[in-house]
Amino acid sequence: MTRIGDMKKNSIIVIMALIIAGSLSAGEVLDYSDVTDGVVDIAVSNQGLRFTVDEIVVRIGANVRLTFDVVGGMHDWVLDEFDAATEVMRRGGSQTIEFTADEAGTFEYYCSVTGHRRSGMYGSFIVIE
Repeated sequence: MTRIGDMKKNSIIVIMALIIAGSLSAGEVLDYSDVTDGVVDIAVSNQGLRFTVDEIVVRIGANVRLTFDVVGGMHDWVLDEFDAATEVMRRGGSQTIEFTADEAGTFEYYCSVTGHRRSGMYGSFIVIE
């Protein structure tokens, strides 16, 4: 192959790597640490096998109202430590759950559909004092 051919091939590889990296980029961080009373309303959806929100931060004692909208596929939203979970829903499904974040720490929320958590469908739920 000529030198120009190698350059075109390398350019295509770089462009493809950037496209893939962009599709795996970090989701949003929602920081509600300044909310000290009332209900914290949180909206989460999915983008493929990822949540659109990678990290949620609330204060201990926060009353959380979380709405999960399924944009595509079949998914749920689960946070074991607070016994908070939506039902497994198909595209177009939406469910709102409520719970109190009554323990400080960093917890993992995830999709419980087989293989989804292992494929990267999880995030951090951080409760600060």
